[in-house]
Amino acid sequence: MLQQWRFINTGSDDAASNMALDEALLLVQETGAAPPTLRVYGWSTPTLSLGYAQQTMQEVNFAACQEHGVTVMRRPTGGRAVLHDQEVTYSVVLPITLPTSPGALTEDYRRLGMALATALRRLGLAVRLERPHRQVRSQHSVASPACFAALSRYELSVAGKKIVGSAQKRLSHALLQHGSIPLWLDRQRLFACLQVPPEHRTALIQDAYTTMVAVNEVATSPVSAAVLHNALRLGFAAALGIELIEAPILPEEWRLARELRQTKYLTTAWNLDGAMAWRQSTSYVPAG
Repeated sequence: MLQQWRFINTGSDDAASNMALDEALLLVQETGAAPPTLRVYGWSTPTLSLGYAQQTMQEVNFAACQEHGVTVMRRPTGGRAVLHDQEVTYSVVLPITLPTSPGALTEDYRRLGMALATALRRLGLAVRLERPHRQVRSQHSVASPACFAALSRYELSVAGKKIVGSAQKRLSHALLQHGSIPLWLDRQRLFACLQVPPEHRTALIQDAYTTMVAVNEVATSPVSAAVLHNALRLGFAAALGIELIEAPILPEEWRLARELRQTKYLTTAWNLDGAMAWRQSTSYVPAG
């Protein structure tokens, strides 16, 4: 009998709600009170999300974000900046079955990378799962703060260009991996919203055409969010040998998500203070 996972499509929501729900799903998963879950969602407003260790004030051009209508939000996971707009975002929470070690981390990325690759290949994309030794970065002296500018182990590429940006957070018994699958990319707006030296901006944007790609830039026919949702569901089921069942978010997950939204993801301390974000961890005691 196939292991059953939960499949959830939560539609588009604001940045704080999206991140709070991802973390709530992880924290309840840590207790064993919910099944492994694949969630798909979108963003009600364009959002620049930052890895939890990035320095917001040093890396974000807030004036440009305001001009372009872009919200700034820190993720609970690591990595570099992602502009979420015309995309499908996925998140996976599941129990950690391997001992905590660098090898276990690599294996989890590989397993989920294979599932993502299987999904995108259903759309006719020539996706490659990068091996651990391969890493593609900008050739310029200034490192890009953008996630899609770097291609590293077990990430997905098409013709050498990164097509999915993923990040992970691990607790003692569960992990969260979530990521951006762009349907279209606005490279100009991405780098306008990032704090990069003006003399290097043009070069970094040019690099972005060689290091990152969107689904509809390489697909032979238009791919909608709904089509990609279905491909993810079928791809994960096939690659992981599981059955995905549509099931609701638990009341406790909603309660915790609302709490995290107000006390963490809407706060200046979390979004602007990198040192605070680095130190902050959420403790969770089940209600009742």
